[in-house]
Amino acid sequence: MMHAGYWFLILLILNTLTALLYLIWYLVFKQDKDNRIQYIMHTIVMILCPLVGPLYFLLGFLKYHFMKLGERDLSDVEFAKKRHVSRVKADEERERNIVPIEEAISISDQEKKRENMLNVLLGETDNSLASISVALDSDDSEVAHYAASFLQSKMDEFREHVRQAKLSISSKDIKDEECQEEIKILIGYMNHTLKQNILTSIEQEDYVHQMEALCEQLYENAREKLEVTDYSFLLQRLIEQKFYEEAEKWAERFMTQYPDELKPYTLCMKLYFEMEQKEKFFEVLDKLRASSIVIDNQTLELIRIVQR
Repeated sequence: MMHAGYWFLILLILNTLTALLYLIWYLVFKQDKDNRIQYIMHTIVMILCPLVGPLYFLLGFLKYHFMKLGERDLSDVEFAKKRHVSRVKADEERERNIVPIEEAISISDQEKKRENMLNVLLGETDNSLASISVALDSDDSEVAHYAASFLQSKMDEFREHVRQAKLSISSKDIKDEECQEEIKILIGYMNHTLKQNILTSIEQEDYVHQMEALCEQLYENAREKLEVTDYSFLLQRLIEQKFYEEAEKWAERFMTQYPDELKPYTLCMKLYFEMEQKEKFFEVLDKLRASSIVIDNQTLELIRIVQR
């Protein structure tokens, strides 16, 4: 009996150490803070269910990453975009601004409506330009004029800022770190406006191409300066404009430079979903499953849509 008690105690100690090492590995070494709750719950289950808990998660990991149950039949997989409903995290700043704008233009009192609209425009608007464009369809021509004038000034400001920044960049040596930092800042600035789609379609396409040219400069001369966010900004804008050939090129570069990050896989799968390239979609998915990358809910939702 004493020996059995010792073995049971040793089992409990080893089980607890395994659970704690699992938690430390993901939160400290992998630094995956986005799925913190998930790892804590896994750790609690492993501690409360000695041996069974760790074995359960180990078998699940091995099955998910390594087991192949025959060839995948893709014949019934349809890339019907009408079935795709985009589910993204709520942009709280944007939501806070949409409500005041909708309220400002929905009241019947004309004078109050105009006053409310002016108050909205005097507030923080950098993240809600697309929302302000809703007021362009107001039945009050004065409110629509306020919105049009405001958006026009913002677009002019954007155009001039990009022009001046590009002049500054062209006057410097691309090998200089200062020039490289200016390019990165400009990429972020352009993305902030382009993602709100307030420009004309022709201008939107042109500025996306300019953004790509800036990224190309960094890629050719200081590849290490292109971070995950830079690739993500460019790929999202290219996919939006349906510049699929360019997007595929940058997606391959993204995955090559950052093979241990989730974002290149997610955006690459999104690209192939939009292109209706199911074989390539599942090739990327297989690479992701063979890696040690933890898949987030947004990526899982995209996979479920395709496999549904």
